Amino acid sequence: MSDNTLKPRSAVNQEYTWDMSLMYQDDAAFAAALKKMEEAVVAFNQKFAGKVTNVENLEDAITEFEVLYEEFYKLSHYAELPMTVDRFNPTVVENATLFQNTATIWAANMSFFDVALTELSAEVTEEFVATKRPDLAYYFEKINKQKAHMLDPKVEQALASLNNLPNFYQLYEVTKHEDMTFDSFEVDGKTYENSYVLYENLHEMDNNTKVRRGAAESFYKTLNAYKNTTANEYISTIKREKLLATMRGYDSVIDYLLDQQDGDRELYDRQIKTLMTDLAPHIRRYIKLLGKVHNIPDMQFADCKINLDPDFEVDMTIDESRDYLKKAFAGLGQDYLDLVDESYDKRWTDFPQNIGKSTGGFCATVKDVAAYILLSWTGKMNEVFVLAHELGHAYHFMNAGRHQSILNFDCALYFVESPSTCNEVIVSNYLLKTNTDPRFKRWVISNMISRTYFHNMVTHYLEAVYQDRIYKMVDNNEMLNADVLSKVKREVMEEFFGDSLTINEGAELTWMRQPHYYMGLYSYTYSAGLTIGTAIANKIEKDPEHAQRWLDTLAKGGSMSAKDLCKFAGCDVSTAEPLNEAIAYVGELVDQLYTLTDELEAK
Repeated sequence: MSDNTLKPRSAVNQEYTWDMSLMYQDDAAFAAALKKMEEAVVAFNQKFAGKVTNVENLEDAITEFEVLYEEFYKLSHYAELPMTVDRFNPTVVENATLFQNTATIWAANMSFFDVALTELSAEVTEEFVATKRPDLAYYFEKINKQKAHMLDPKVEQALASLNNLPNFYQLYEVTKHEDMTFDSFEVDGKTYENSYVLYENLHEMDNNTKVRRGAAESFYKTLNAYKNTTANEYISTIKREKLLATMRGYDSVIDYLLDQQDGDRELYDRQIKTLMTDLAPHIRRYIKLLGKVHNIPDMQFADCKINLDPDFEVDMTIDESRDYLKKAFAGLGQDYLDLVDESYDKRWTDFPQNIGKSTGGFCATVKDVAAYILLSWTGKMNEVFVLAHELGHAYHFMNAGRHQSILNFDCALYFVESPSTCNEVIVSNYLLKTNTDPRFKRWVISNMISRTYFHNMVTHYLEAVYQDRIYKMVDNNEMLNADVLSKVKREVMEEFFGDSLTINEGAELTWMRQPHYYMGLYSYTYSAGLTIGTAIANKIEKDPEHAQRWLDTLAKGGSMSAKDLCKFAGCDVSTAEPLNEAIAYVGELVDQLYTLTDELEAK
């Protein structure tokens, strides 16, 4: 058997797992906080329902709501985060169930408040912002935009309650992590186990073509067996979104979803259109170089995640990664470095791979407590880029939490991936400056493209194009099923990659791999964020003093629109210039790879 057998959660090193006690000392304290919350929301309802009509009552209600919502946010993370790392643990499931009960009580008692805020007169909100809470000016601006789409208060309350029922994303996670099992596969007499984590974190990037393709065949065979179930989960999600869009008076579900995330249709459409025509040629050149260096004349989609140099790899321990990151982020100042240290010292990051753990990575920040980062550490240096990405989120929201109300904690999704992707570029720039070896430089640049740009500007972008087409089909009331979803995904992939590779059998099922599809229009924000992140990282590289302006921007949270946040940071996305610059930068990186490859082959 392979050495990559996943361990049960109980067998991993606890030193490298989350410390949930940063939120509540133990499960008993969590349960007590739930009970207290249930009592508090009933009291809030009794005190304020029907009475939030003037500046004085509004001030009292907002002040109490902020305290309650911050605690509710913490409760939700204590309950839900363990489900992503230990979903087969009965205690974890029980805590999540207990929280769902509290969430139902929250919805029943607190939904009136959202409606009450939309019913306030302009005079009251303007006076409140001017005299009491100028920091909430943009918060109320967003509320005013919602007024045209609000439903009857009783309907709003019913919808809020329904939102707390198990949803199709949760069903998708059950299908993906509890029902799916993958056949092992054999290459040259060696047997390899396969799973979501093993495929996406190891096999997909293995330098042995036989291993990659054998793993892909095993992986997509299982996905195919569950395609109809997963399609039903996804289609049910988007039909629900379409129903809500129609109820709220939107002609297009895309416009509805963009409004939900404080988005901008002009920026969205530009991102969708431009990358297909302008970025694709650079990526095709990169994939052709991969095929040449690896001597693979028939490049497949299953091959495009490999490192350019098949014999060059950098091992990295978890402890070593701290030193690397602190050196790379030195230009961001001591506050940033202190956060990096805190993340290691206080166990903010869950590193191990184990049975029952979700794939991919994320950062979930609890205001004034911790930023919980999920990874599946492989012992390779490319994981440093993933950790840098998530630490970008961590600093952003911990910093926003220090300076903003919980009501301004979340920012527009168009901006949200900027701090994370900016960090990836900063790490790459640092590595290129500190090592002149052409082979190492080629590895760094190759990693920038294969991880930073391919992941954010290709993988997530292709998700976004796919979503765009599916949502337009929903708007047109066209038939959807698993085969239609696969057909659309294959068409998008073939259009982008052109003649640089073949979409291997099963790869059209890639739509089944992405949880982002259950989060509205999230996928396109990665390429948007990297556009901003590239511009900011390169500004900091040229002018280190620009770092402070960037950190000041990250303290703004959701108190400004995405366009205003970007402009404040020194990146004007109201024009196409930042996007065009980011695409040109990718082209320059590909050019450097061709030059370095020629130099190394000439030696």
